Amino acid sequence: MIDLSKEIPNENLTQKDIMQFLLHSTQHVATREELKDVKDDLSKDIEKVDDKISKLATKEELAKVESSLRADIVKLDQKIDKVDGKFDRLQWLIIATIATVLLKDYIIGLIN
Repeated sequence: MIDLSKEIPNENLTQKDIMQFLLHSTQHVATREELKDVKDDLSKDIEKVDDKISKLATKEELAKVESSLRADIVKLDQKIDKVDGKFDRLQWLIIATIATVLLKDYIIGLIN
């Protein structure tokens, strides 16, 4: 069999040699097409990785926003607790006022 990596002299070509040469050439063409497909696949994979990297940066930003929101929620909880305490005092004041108005005659009777 003839080594196809070397030049084939024109005068000694047989039909078998030509067919082998053509087969060898078509195999290289198919390999180039496959390489192009692989290159395209790799390009797509690189784009996916870039998207994932950008999403990771977004996740880090989300983590910062989340921690900021948690701090704000804690502050709001503290304010709600303060308002709740004031509301409790106001509620007791209203109850004391109602009791005083309803029981004023009894209280005046105790004083006299």
